[in-house]
Amino acid sequence: MKKTATALTLILTALSATAAHAQGFDIVINNGRVMDPETGFDQIANVGINNGFVTEISTDDLEGARVIDATGHVVAPGFIDYHSHAQSEYGHKLYARDGVTTPMDLEVGAYPVADFYEFWEGKAFLNYGTNAAHVGARVAVLDGQEPDGRFIYSPAVGAAMNDGAQFKTKTFDPMDEPAILSAVEAQLKQGALGVAYPIGYYTVVGSPEVMAVTGLAAKYDMPITTHVRYLAQVPPSGFMGITEMMTIARENDVSMLIHHIPSNCLGLTKQCLDLIDSARANGMNVRGEFYPYQYAGTYVDADYNAPGFEERMGIQASDYKLAATGEALTNEEFDRLRTEAPTTDLLMYTMKQEYIDEAFTRPGVIVGSDGMPWIITDDDGNKLGFTATFDTPYGAGNGHARGAGTHARILRMARENDNVTLMQAISKMTYEPAEFLEDHVPAMRIRGRLQEGSAADITIFDPENVTDNSTPTIGENSLPSTGIPYVIVNGQVVVDDSVVQNIPAGVPIRGSIIE
Repeated sequence: MKKTATALTLILTALSATAAHAQGFDIVINNGRVMDPETGFDQIANVGINNGFVTEISTDDLEGARVIDATGHVVAPGFIDYHSHAQSEYGHKLYARDGVTTPMDLEVGAYPVADFYEFWEGKAFLNYGTNAAHVGARVAVLDGQEPDGRFIYSPAVGAAMNDGAQFKTKTFDPMDEPAILSAVEAQLKQGALGVAYPIGYYTVVGSPEVMAVTGLAAKYDMPITTHVRYLAQVPPSGFMGITEMMTIARENDVSMLIHHIPSNCLGLTKQCLDLIDSARANGMNVRGEFYPYQYAGTYVDADYNAPGFEERMGIQASDYKLAATGEALTNEEFDRLRTEAPTTDLLMYTMKQEYIDEAFTRPGVIVGSDGMPWIITDDDGNKLGFTATFDTPYGAGNGHARGAGTHARILRMARENDNVTLMQAISKMTYEPAEFLEDHVPAMRIRGRLQEGSAADITIFDPENVTDNSTPTIGENSLPSTGIPYVIVNGQVVVDDSVVQNIPAGVPIRGSIIE
C-alpha cells in the first residue's frame, strides 16, 4: 500500500508538473515565424513570455494565460526608433501601430532631462528615453529661456526662435563655454543617454564648443548624436558637416550616431556613407541613419532655408509645403513667413529615391523616423498647437507621414526590393540600433533581439500585407499602419488585434543618475 501510494504520488506530481508547464506562461505566441537578427534564427516556433521576459522559444506546444496565434505572421523584436520628436500619447499611439516599442528622442534631446522622464513616468505604454539637449543648454544660457522637459514642445523654444535669438546667432565666445558645459553636465547627471547636437539648426555654434561638450560625453562614457551642419550638396555641404563631427567624435573617442544621412547629403549620400564605412572599418563605433521618404520636415527659419536654398539643395520654393495645410509656397510667401512667422512648420521635397535606396541597401545604416510633433488645426486650418491626446482620432494630426508609417514602409520596401532581405530590414530597426547603444546603456542589451532572456518587446506582423497608409495629404498623414496586429511591450499586449491599449507598459531607458 505504501508502495502504491508512493507510485500514485509520483504520478500526481508528474501530472501536476505537466499542468504547471502547460499553464506556466503569461503569454504564448504560437506558430509564428520567429526571426532574431542577432543570431539569424528564422523558423516557425512558439514563444513563451513570463514576467516581461522571453523565457522559452521552442517547437514544443506551449500554453499560457494568454495565447496569440501568429500563423502566417512574423514574430520579431520590437522596433527601436532613436529619432522621435513625437513625444506625446498620440505620437506614441501611432508608433505602436507602426510596430515601435521604444521611440526615443536622441536627435534634439530634452532639457531638463529629469522633467522628460517625470512626464512619462507611470503613463507610458511604450519605452521612453532621451539625450541631453545641447541646444537646450544654449537656449537656457544664451537666451535666458528655460525649456520644459519635452524640449521641442516648449514655449521657451518658440520664444527663442525669434529673429536675433542668441542660441542660433551668437558666434563662438569662449566666455560662454563654462556655463554651457555646466548646463549639459547637469543633464548627463540626470540620466541622459548621451549628448544631442542638432547643429544643422544653429550652424553658428563654434566647433571648439562642440569639442568641449563632447569631452563631457567621454567623461561619462556616453555617445553623441548629430544632425550635422549644412543641408547641401555644394560647399559647405553635408559631407563637410559629417567630417567635422567625425573628427570631434574620434578625438574624444566616443560613439556617434549621424541622423538622416540622405537628408543632409542629398546627391553626396554615397560619399557620406562611404566615409562612415571607412571609420567603422577602422574601429570607430559610428552609425548612419535614414528615413524612407523623399520629403523632410522643417520650419521656415532653419538656417538651410535661407535665401540661396535653390543652389544648395537643388529645389524651388514650390518644393516646400505648409505642414498644416499642404499648400505649396511661392517666393513671395516664403519671404513673408521669414519675417512674420519664422517658426511655421514646412514639408520640403529634397530627396531622390536613389538617395534613399543607397542608405536602405547599405549595411550598418539604421532606420530613424524623425517623427515630428503632431499639429492640430481647427476647421478653418488655424493651428491650435501640439494638443493631440491619446483619444485624438487617427488622421486628425497634421505633420510628416514618417511619424506614422516609417517602419511598415520599410517592411513593404523589403517585400518589393530584392536587394534587401526581410531579416536585414528587421535588423536595421531592432538589433543594429540596440547594438550601437548597448555598451553605454545596459537596458539595450536585452532589446533588439528575440531570444530566451531578452525583454519581451515584440512586434508581430503580416509580411505579405504590412504597409504604411500615411501620405503627405492633410487628413491622411497621421493614418496608422496596418498589418501589425500585435505589439508587446515588457510582456504586456499594447497593440491587441490592431487596437492600442493605453496601459503603463513602458519603462524608462535611462543612464545613471548621479547625485
